[in-house]
Amino acid sequence: MVLAASSATGSDVQPAVVEVDGKNDYLEVTGREPIAGVPADWSEKLLRIRGGRKEGSLCETAAIHFEAGNSSGSSSWGPEARGKLVVALRGDTDFDVMARKAEASGAVGLIIVDSEDRWEDDWEMVADDPRRPPPAVPAVLVPKVHRQLLCEGNAGLEAKLVRRLDRSVSKEDAKLLQFLRMRGVEVSLKIPR
Repeated sequence: MVLAASSATGSDVQPAVVEVDGKNDYLEVTGREPIAGVPADWSEKLLRIRGGRKEGSLCETAAIHFEAGNSSGSSSWGPEARGKLVVALRGDTDFDVMARKAEASGAVGLIIVDSEDRWEDDWEMVADDPRRPPPAVPAVLVPKVHRQLLCEGNAGLEAKLVRRLDRSVSKEDAKLLQFLRMRGVEVSLKIPR
């Protein structure tokens, strides 16, 4: 959310503008509630390639594949990974390195399970080397609470990665808006198209 406010008085004062521009990537496991995750910055380019939209499917529905011997995603997955969504556990391997290993294995996408007990989704995964082209497979980081489902109970699970624009205001931002309005600051919302 972007917020600009002015405390000046007068008829020529423009209202503060709050821009709601959140984007969320979701892991949509067939037959289950979508799992919100942290997006990868290179996933947006993949959407533009697929028709210029800002939201939509990042990859087709595919089987989920986890290899305990490559849980860190630091190596390429075996031939069983071809055409599947591969799962890795967050650790010492850079996100873009994991995505490149998934790409080299023929995977359609990468699911990274967070290692932190406390989930924070207010950041974005980025490719560390700007001189290299971005990975060609989408990636999403999901909360640790889904580790058992994705790493141990994934037999027969299918899923896809989806980008959605969030056109709602968070609870914290709603409180800020209310605070400003109560103090006489005119505020308007801007929702990007």
